[in-house]
Amino acid sequence: MNFRPDKDDARYRDRMRAIADSYGWAEMKAMREEIHELDVERYSFAFQKRLADEGLIGLTWPKPYGREARVDQQFLMAEELETQGFPGYGLTTNQRGGGMLLRSGSPELVAEHLPKVVSGEYTYCQGLSEPGAGSDLLALKTRAVRDGDDYVVNGSKIWTSSAHISTFTSLLVRTDPDGKRHRGLSLLLVPLDLPGITIQPIEVMGGWRVNAVFYDNVRVPARNLVGEEGGGWNVITGNLDEERAMSFGGTETRLLCARLIHRLSGRADDLSEIDLQLLGQFVMELEADRLLYLRVGMQAARGEDTSGSGPLSKVYGSELAQRFIEWACDLLGTETLFADSNDVLMADMEEQLRVATVLTNIGGTSEVQRNIVAARYLGLPREPRS
Repeated sequence: MNFRPDKDDARYRDRMRAIADSYGWAEMKAMREEIHELDVERYSFAFQKRLADEGLIGLTWPKPYGREARVDQQFLMAEELETQGFPGYGLTTNQRGGGMLLRSGSPELVAEHLPKVVSGEYTYCQGLSEPGAGSDLLALKTRAVRDGDDYVVNGSKIWTSSAHISTFTSLLVRTDPDGKRHRGLSLLLVPLDLPGITIQPIEVMGGWRVNAVFYDNVRVPARNLVGEEGGGWNVITGNLDEERAMSFGGTETRLLCARLIHRLSGRADDLSEIDLQLLGQFVMELEADRLLYLRVGMQAARGEDTSGSGPLSKVYGSELAQRFIEWACDLLGTETLFADSNDVLMADMEEQLRVATVLTNIGGTSEVQRNIVAARYLGLPREPRS
């Protein structure tokens, strides 16, 4: 089987490589400083604008918004972006917001938002988890009551990544108080500058902030309803499938592994036979993670259901990232824990050691993902609810 892309497949990857070649260390350092100043995970407004200027946002979307590129071409470009050390989080979150509107939004919402997404003007986050509804998202209690041309929203969300820099949040609310579980949920696209919204930071071990977002009698125009009232679960599951199909640590880990090998080149005699074997094993496992990630993308391109294979890839990649960085930091020694910022690799290793701790939680815990894999990928019966 030939996994090599042909010339047409690789054109967006090659464009990303050309962009990467235009960045020297001074530009990369400035971008890394911007990410830390924004206090957010792998997000740079300047780089997002560069992607917009290059026409590389929403590649797979239909014209006039996107380029009608194939999913595998989008995959190759995104992979190149991450493995060159560029921040891909903003691209994926904003494309996820635009993709949700393409699937379920009204023509008016699509016409308003899609041009702003591809130009880099609008940014998005997801308002899903709540203090009492994390892994069990269907227990959410944030309410939205129809009042004339508005919905009045009351409640709170937690762990909302990038809310403090986003224009809109995709807010899952309960519009039918008598609805059980997924029944009676709706999805509202909420501007985050509306009166009554308070955003408070929650600092996490990874070195950035997530947010608690409070809604106090927030009036949201009813035209911002995405899909049908009461149909919010069907809308958001498409977003969750896309999120779980992302690379959760595997792509960044491949970059760190390559940098580590470069650092160790010429020092093989200093490594034990066991460490050399483990390094080779990690290289193979990281390639397996890449193929799992690619398979999910190709399934999506063929219109196949990825609700089982996406979580499978997510579990494998996130747990592999944790195992690799723990081994790598043990190999390099205590200097990774007290890394000098001038030693960029050591500083990145120390940061990734912290970041990797949350990879098996964000987007749904590994336990939740394994249940989804069992039911949707392996076809095993669900456990009855007590």
